[in-house]
Amino acid sequence: MNSITLLLGIHNHQPVGNFEEVFQLAHDRCYRPFLDILERHPRIRLSLHYTGPLLDWFEKEEPTFLDRLRMLVQRGQVEMLGGGFYEPILSVIPDRDAVGQVKQLSQRLRERLGASPQGLWLAERVWDAGLPKKLAPTGLRYTILDDTHFIPAGFDADSLTGYYLTEREGHPLAVFPISKDMRYLIPFRLPEELIAFLGRLRESGDGKAVTYADDGEKFGMWPGTYQWVFEEGYLERLFTALEHNAEWIRLSTFSEYLQKSPPTGRVYLPSASYEEMMEWALPAEASKALLDRRAELERQGRLAAFRPFLRGGYWDGFFLKYSESNHMHKRMLDVSERIAKAFTDQEVPEARELLWRAQGNDVYWHGLFGGLYLGNLRHETYRNLIAAEVRLDGAAHIRARKKGWIDLRVFDMDCDGHDEAVIATSALGLCVAPAYGGSLLELDYRPAQFNLSNVLTRRAEAYHTRLAEASGKADSSGGPPKSIHDIVKVKEQGLDQMLIYDRHRRASFLDRFLDPRTPSEALDRIDDVELGDAVKGRYHLGEPGIKNSRITLPLTFTATVRRDDHVIPILLEKIYGLSGAGEVVTVVYKLENKGAEPCALRFGIELNLTLLAGNDPQRYYEWPDSKQVRLHERGEV
Repeated sequence: MNSITLLLGIHNHQPVGNFEEVFQLAHDRCYRPFLDILERHPRIRLSLHYTGPLLDWFEKEEPTFLDRLRMLVQRGQVEMLGGGFYEPILSVIPDRDAVGQVKQLSQRLRERLGASPQGLWLAERVWDAGLPKKLAPTGLRYTILDDTHFIPAGFDADSLTGYYLTEREGHPLAVFPISKDMRYLIPFRLPEELIAFLGRLRESGDGKAVTYADDGEKFGMWPGTYQWVFEEGYLERLFTALEHNAEWIRLSTFSEYLQKSPPTGRVYLPSASYEEMMEWALPAEASKALLDRRAELERQGRLAAFRPFLRGGYWDGFFLKYSESNHMHKRMLDVSERIAKAFTDQEVPEARELLWRAQGNDVYWHGLFGGLYLGNLRHETYRNLIAAEVRLDGAAHIRARKKGWIDLRVFDMDCDGHDEAVIATSALGLCVAPAYGGSLLELDYRPAQFNLSNVLTRRAEAYHTRLAEASGKADSSGGPPKSIHDIVKVKEQGLDQMLIYDRHRRASFLDRFLDPRTPSEALDRIDDVELGDAVKGRYHLGEPGIKNSRITLPLTFTATVRRDDHVIPILLEKIYGLSGAGEVVTVVYKLENKGAEPCALRFGIELNLTLLAGNDPQRYYEWPDSKQVRLHERGEV
């Protein structure tokens, strides 16, 4: 009888900054019940991956979970996978940080679970051809990627089996291809359908090896899965079905298969992630166009022939799609470089750990939900970056015995071809962008490690076009749950009619010229009533002034204002100022009409600030008359 080898991998992760109740819920409804059933089926062998934030939480809140996991490792039922400790995209962080994070997770697995990982889980399965060399110092031998990574390299998904070897500059790495068909079968279809699928693969030849690896949160945390997977017994039936067919379905861990079996062949893969991620990484219009073309080809019955050539973007595209993601990423790179240049690991170990916490991938991208759109995740990333900087600056200025210090660096911080002015004191951190309206991109209150400018621009997303279709449709119940990639839900009717998009990045001290009659209700769509061009104007940065521990940044721009068929030149001057010992930023404006005739205009200064919770009575701002206003309130003052 022909046999088939089944390699199972489960990846479990919660990001730094997620709510405590989410960790607890995931443990109660996903991680613990999965382990309960796995313990009852000792013949089910698989590979598990838990990221550093989860291991830290388990150790603090549910240490018996780790004790049970250690027992499964000791009896050879479970192999532990390594990876970056805080689940970074390894290809977009410096080599020193990538290697450090991977080694830290491997050390934790050895010390706490008695496991020596041989392979690693790549966050979001984001592959870059340089990874074999980058990962060489870690000693890990393999990783797991989607079969869709292989298709653009000329492979047929149906013929993939076992593992393949790739390399960069002679540094080898084995790659196991994940079956996309199996990702959509488990846990969304009946176990009998999986067994039938494996039976068809077995008929193609003896010794075929197929890989399933995916998120553990599909087993209890995704919508509808807890009832299906545990209450209705899916996982129990799945493991039982695999045991009943053990004479021809052989379960193995990845490292065991790697040791016993030669590679199927060699491969050189393009930069890629799983198919949905590459769709999301595209700009909204391009993503929608890709989905439309794919749907059109499917209607024509030609999708199978063209699918290998239909690819989305690649992960780094999120830095282009979302300026806020790019800003965080480049801030992170700057902090990493400062740590590497100025200090040894022994001098600032806390700063390095804080930096690594800020490298977790979740906050840098957005798909169908969460990620960059979650203010708590952005806040945690900035909190860690600011805290790392505070430790760096404290070490540097204590070493230099400075008081009331102030630092100014003028450089292209965000890699857009234009210099920013980055200012730091013991109390405040500022990033001013002369080339983007002379605006304030970031304002940090450092004693609280709080970025007050941590807001998000309102953008069109490809899935917004599906909201109208989802409105009014009743949810079906019963039976297997849908994959989350196929679910679009609205929480209230008419939500698609409430979408508002910005045509500018939501920074602060954006200079607006409006008709004096513009009502306050129109300001939510301020781009529609804007008369000038200063918002995206390239301001000239004059010579900064530093005197008596106080710095001033002078900026100038000649705005063009169009009103009533008249073109009016307005000279704008604004000067940012702050002192090393204070907690106040001043911005002084001077406007001069350079036209031949007087004009009536309303000049507005747009501020986009956050205290995270708009309706919290403890979070408010004050006007000079001491009136307190919370951030969710609307109206005129």
